[in-house]
Amino acid sequence: MQTISNIRGIRCMAFEGVFRSQFDAGTDKALITGVMGAFVEGCTYGLASGPIYLAEALPFYVGATLISRGTYTYLQMVEVLNLVVFSVTIGSQLMAFTEKIAKSVEETNDLNNLIQLDISSTDESRGVLRPELAGAITFNNVQFSYPERPEATILKNVNLTIEDGECVAVVGSSGSGKSTIAPLLQRLYEPSSGSVVIGLNDLRDVEIKHLWDNVSVVSQHPNLFDTTIAENIRYGNPARLFIMSLPHGYDTLVGENASLISGGQAQRLQIARALARPSRILILDDCISALDPENQGAVLDAI
Repeated sequence: MQTISNIRGIRCMAFEGVFRSQFDAGTDKALITGVMGAFVEGCTYGLASGPIYLAEALPFYVGATLISRGTYTYLQMVEVLNLVVFSVTIGSQLMAFTEKIAKSVEETNDLNNLIQLDISSTDESRGVLRPELAGAITFNNVQFSYPERPEATILKNVNLTIEDGECVAVVGSSGSGKSTIAPLLQRLYEPSSGSVVIGLNDLRDVEIKHLWDNVSVVSQHPNLFDTTIAENIRYGNPARLFIMSLPHGYDTLVGENASLISGGQAQRLQIARALARPSRILILDDCISALDPENQGAVLDAI
C-alpha cells in the first residue's frame, strides 16, 4: 500500500529498482511460507483422512475372519462396521477444524481483552465540563514528552498567552516543538507537567468532545475524503474561485488522498472546511506551505 500510494515519487526519483527488489523478496518469502503451509495442510489432511480408510479396511478384515469362524453373523459385522466408521469420520472431521478452532479461541481471547479494557482511566475520559470556551489561551510551565520517547523532552517550561481574538504565529527551527502545541491544545496529548487553560478553564476538566467542537485544525498535509468537494466542504470563500473553475464545480471528486486535484487546491479546501466550522479556536499548522505567494495572501486575508 505504501508503494502504491507513493508511486509518483518512486517513479520521479527512479526508485523502481529498490522497491522491485523488496517486492521480489516479499513474494519469495510468501512463496516459501505458502509451500510450507501447503505441506502442513496436506499432512494434516492425510492424518485426518487416513483413519477413515483404515477404520473401513480393518473391520472388513476382522469381520470377515469372525464370520468365517462362525463367531459373528453378517448383520453383526455390518452394525459394528457402521459404528466404527461413523465414530472415526466424526473424529477426523473435528481434526480438520482444529486450526480454525484454535484461531477462533485466540481471537475470542483478544476480543475479550479488548472489551475488558478500562476506558474510564484514559486521558480523554477525564473532564465533564462544557463551559463557553472564551478568553485567553494560556500555557503555564508546560513540559511535554511523547509517550513513545519519554526521555526526549519536546517542550520544557513553556509559558505562552494568546489573547481572545488574537492571531499568533509560532515560529522556530524544525523539531523545536511548534507542531506539538496544536495536539496539546486539542488534548490529543496532555502535558507531563504544567497546564493548558482557556479563559478560566483547565483543558483537563473540559469534556473532550465539547473541546473538539470548538477547535478547527488545518494541518500541513491535507486530510480530505474520497468524495465530492461539496461533501468535503459545503462552503468556503478561499476555495470558491478554483472550485467554480473545475468542470463539475462542487460535485468534482477529489479522489483518494486528494489525488485528483493539486496540492495547493487540496490545502485550500482544507482551510475552507476549517473556516466553515463554527469553532472559536483555529489552529493552522504550516497550512499554506503548498500555496503560491498570491494564494497565501488571499487565504491569510480571508482568515
